[in-house]
Amino acid sequence: MAVKTSDEAKLRQDLSRSSTPTLVPSSSESSISEYEYRSSFPKNEIIHTQSTQANGNNITLQKIVTSTAFQKRLSRQSSLPWGHKPSPLIGASCFLFLLPIPLLIRACCPVSACLLGCVTVSSYLSDHVYTGLESWTHTLDRVMAPMAFASNLYATYCTCGLGWACLSLPALKCHLWANYYSKNGMYDQFVIWHSLWHVVGVGVILFCFTLNGAVGKCWEGSRWEESFMNFS
Repeated sequence: MAVKTSDEAKLRQDLSRSSTPTLVPSSSESSISEYEYRSSFPKNEIIHTQSTQANGNNITLQKIVTSTAFQKRLSRQSSLPWGHKPSPLIGASCFLFLLPIPLLIRACCPVSACLLGCVTVSSYLSDHVYTGLESWTHTLDRVMAPMAFASNLYATYCTCGLGWACLSLPALKCHLWANYYSKNGMYDQFVIWHSLWHVVGVGVILFCFTLNGAVGKCWEGSRWEESFMNFS
């Protein structure tokens, strides 16, 4: 009887143990869940980062396009407050940009020479023919003029040196003074300083490339090399 009672108690104890739910996952379950978490987290993080960067780029591009300075540069409107009032002095000074072209070609700077040729046309149309009027030539000149200035500044630096390139600062100062007088509606002063912007800018290029007598390597071995050397 005692043996039977002990057997029943042991059986009840085994049944109670088997019915108790386990709260600790097995090693296989734990490793699977951990793998799923680790594999899913970086992917979601990458997607979130990429979307954030895309949104940031879109916002930056939108700010640039909608900025006032960008819209003014691409505007067809003239920035001069006195309307259509062409100056023969400014119109004549636009053709000075043609003078450095032979020196730039001799120094193997075709891009700078080409940009000066384009600026000759754009500046004459914008500063003289359509001055004070709405025209696409204002947009063209606002784009071409900085490109030509930067290209010739770089060509002067590469061909003549840093000290020679720094001589372009007075030309830039003339341009800033011309903008100042145009914003304040001072026509006569604007004509003087805008003409000086053309004259000084061209004069610096002529001065640097003439004194240095730079002949580019693109002419080596050609029949033009001797002619250029004699010319310099």
